[in-house]
Amino acid sequence: MNRNNQIVPTDLTEFSVADTIEETLSFYHITQAEFARRNRISEKHLSQVLHRKAFISLTVALSIEEVTGIPAYMLPANDTRYRFIK
Repeated sequence: MNRNNQIVPTDLTEFSVADTIEETLSFYHITQAEFARRNRISEKHLSQVLHRKAFISLTVALSIEEVTGIPAYMLPANDTRYRFIK
């Protein structure tokens, strides 16, 4: 993972944090376990997020930004918007 890669959000209403994380896992060819380890979260919590059963905290959003370059502000906002329209 390269912190210098920047994802610029364009249309945030259609995607949840789960979609963003799944795309990141696929792009970097890493496992959920590795992503969880790098972001200092449990595999169980990551699984719950990926199954849209849990929100991420601001702390986790900041960790994801630090590791991937995905803007922290877009993650919780994106998830909230997704849950309201679904």
